[in-house]
Amino acid sequence: MTNSIPEQAQIVIIGGGIVGCSTAYHLTKAGFNDVVLLERKELGCGTTHAAAGLLAQLRQNQEMTNLAKYASELYSKLGDETGVNTGFVRTGAIGVCQTEDRRLEWLRGSAMAKAFGIDMHEISLKEAEDMVPGMSTEGLISAFYLPNDGQVDPIGATQALAKGAKMGGASIIENCKVLDIITKNNEVQGVKTEAGDIKCQYVVNCAGMWARDIGKLVNVSIPLHAAEHMHAITVPIEGLKKHFPTVRDFDGVTYFKEESGGILLGGFEVVAKPWGMKGIPENWKFTELPEDWDQFEVFMECGFERFPALEDAQIRHLAVCAESFTPDNAFMIGEAPGIKNFFVGCGMNSVGIAGSAGVGRALAQWISQGYPEEQLWPVDVRRYFPWQRNDKYLHDRVIESVGILYEHHYPNRQRTTARPVICSPLHDRLKENGACFSQIAGWERADWFAPEGVEPVHKYDWRTPNWLPYQKEEHLAVRHGVGMYDLTSMGNLLVQGKDALAVIQNLCTNNISGTPGAVVYTPVVNERGGFETDITVTTLDEETFFIVTAAGTTIRDLDYIKRRIPETSICTITDVTHGYSMLAIMGPKSRDLMQELTSADMSNEAFPFSTAQEIDIAYARAIAVRMSYVGELGWELYIPSNFSVPVFDAIMEAGKKHGLKLIGMQAVNSLRLETGYRHWESDITPDDNPYEAGLGFGVKLDKGDFIGKEALAEQKQKPLTRKLVMFTLEDTDVMLYGSEPIYRNGEYNGINTSGAYGFEVGSALGMGYLTNPDGITTEWIKEGTYEIVVEGKPRKAILQLSSPYDPKNLRTKM
Repeated sequence: MTNSIPEQAQIVIIGGGIVGCSTAYHLTKAGFNDVVLLERKELGCGTTHAAAGLLAQLRQNQEMTNLAKYASELYSKLGDETGVNTGFVRTGAIGVCQTEDRRLEWLRGSAMAKAFGIDMHEISLKEAEDMVPGMSTEGLISAFYLPNDGQVDPIGATQALAKGAKMGGASIIENCKVLDIITKNNEVQGVKTEAGDIKCQYVVNCAGMWARDIGKLVNVSIPLHAAEHMHAITVPIEGLKKHFPTVRDFDGVTYFKEESGGILLGGFEVVAKPWGMKGIPENWKFTELPEDWDQFEVFMECGFERFPALEDAQIRHLAVCAESFTPDNAFMIGEAPGIKNFFVGCGMNSVGIAGSAGVGRALAQWISQGYPEEQLWPVDVRRYFPWQRNDKYLHDRVIESVGILYEHHYPNRQRTTARPVICSPLHDRLKENGACFSQIAGWERADWFAPEGVEPVHKYDWRTPNWLPYQKEEHLAVRHGVGMYDLTSMGNLLVQGKDALAVIQNLCTNNISGTPGAVVYTPVVNERGGFETDITVTTLDEETFFIVTAAGTTIRDLDYIKRRIPETSICTITDVTHGYSMLAIMGPKSRDLMQELTSADMSNEAFPFSTAQEIDIAYARAIAVRMSYVGELGWELYIPSNFSVPVFDAIMEAGKKHGLKLIGMQAVNSLRLETGYRHWESDITPDDNPYEAGLGFGVKLDKGDFIGKEALAEQKQKPLTRKLVMFTLEDTDVMLYGSEPIYRNGEYNGINTSGAYGFEVGSALGMGYLTNPDGITTEWIKEGTYEIVVEGKPRKAILQLSSPYDPKNLRTKM
């Protein structure tokens, strides 16, 4: 390894674990040769050395799966390229199921795997035992086989990546601790190390457990916390098959692999043990923590059931190491908000070996061209908020985070630790009315309302979750009467200044006229024409614009807009989310209720759709916006936070004679999907454009220049090859949740991007993109017969070219 510190480099990578070395390797492959990797001690000495080396391929969506699949592809050939053995073996893997619910989850997973190009299929228990001599299937009901999963030697793979990076021109410097990051005007300028300063254009934070501290140097939130993570290795066991398929018993929270003739077993316990509250020792290098057999007991219990020979086998080593986990058990990648050219690749949640190749490649793409080849929002660092680096929050959440990987992945599964964090001013009122809360971006939101005598607790099920009948009542109340929901969690951004309109117009594809009181829905696209977000813009006055965006994307959108305000512009953007509560009053009877609450004229003539007014309500002045995300007549009320409770009480009192019903987020989602409204992240992403998504009405090519105009103009001239459509199911008892494969004429043709039950139309609802490289037309779409695979069974799907409910969107304009 290189020992001398250069005075400057184009890119400095902090951290020499497998992710840092992968990033260096892929940057050189992308054409960068002025790359310096700095490691505080020795390569792989932090967490990498303690990994089990498993390469699982299937992840929660196509993009994450592609990242994981690439690891097997790379590590199978990297040894030939570099001369360093990665230890890659394609062992395959077997997932076993102790419960029917787990089998249903794996059936859904296997259908998704097939769609993503992964061989995964159900096998008999006898076949599983034959593949893994010595494994007992007693107590199991099913097993699934993935023949192309593999294993790798973590240190061997790290050294091979490092060798490949050096062959490409990168410098790797060990025993060099980074002390600070130099910035100017919120842009990276260099790093300070124990051995001197390095000027650079980019910094990539791949520092593993130390990444949160590196982030603090530039005031960037990197929410991760270490927990003790462990595995045991036995002495050789007679009759054990060499390189038997990795066995994953999610219900027993344990995995098993062959290691030197014995069994290596470890897992992801439900209640984990946080570590590092007093910091990481300065001398940490290939360090292990004291053995904790009590903590390991849950894995041994599963081991005795799955491999009876373990009862008499001698454990030759119990390895306990510290490893970092994030609040949602997904890693972090991308350019951090607030600092230009500061990238991160960390928080790997014990899938660092499987994720390392894909993360390194994605970071290299991002730095090279300004974006990754595929949208990576589930792991984008911008999903996190500044408050999430709070020590106590991370400590309390990591207790649960470790076990997320192996838990039942039910739809709408909620976290139970580190709550509550952020409560709407109306939280207690909602709780008094039976709210069962879900959480997003730290916000407690009413998910559904339990009637008197019913405990407001989520009881998960793939087919009939306990909230379904109450969601149905709320859904139908909005369709036929009037309902109210609290969406205070929505992000509110205020753009102000003499040049604010010009800035907004440059960002938005729709025309923002600047007329006070106008409300405009608009896509915001990148230079390629793909969705960066979609927002509503309310013009408060000629120099003040009120943007509403989703709760989970507030930081992402704030950062995206802020970076695109020219330095010479007289324009500011401020996050005012916590300054307002938002109550939405929706349904065909909403006008009657609203008119009783205010002296303002709420008639269609005086208060048309897509307009806003400041109105009196109770003793407050609120911004009333006539828009809807549920497909009915209604208003969103933005109320100064301190006025919220009296306004809520006044609405509830007046609502008694109108049959007002409180509505939760489950019903809001099923209402929006029944009406065909899109959701950013699920249905529209940076890889999708407005014409494909059926949102071309939000693009005004004749309004003047804006970001993405050239790409959109070109796309409009070409025949579409992808189009977003909707489906209902012929079998009205089957549920859709999203990620189910769509088949056209018996061939895979897309994935269900969103799913919910449409209680008004009486069927599950799905939405997904159909693709035809030769051009997609209405005739081609109609000619097909469609099926959606649910729990391993193809279900006949009924095509809906527009939303099955109010396809012309007339009810919002009544």
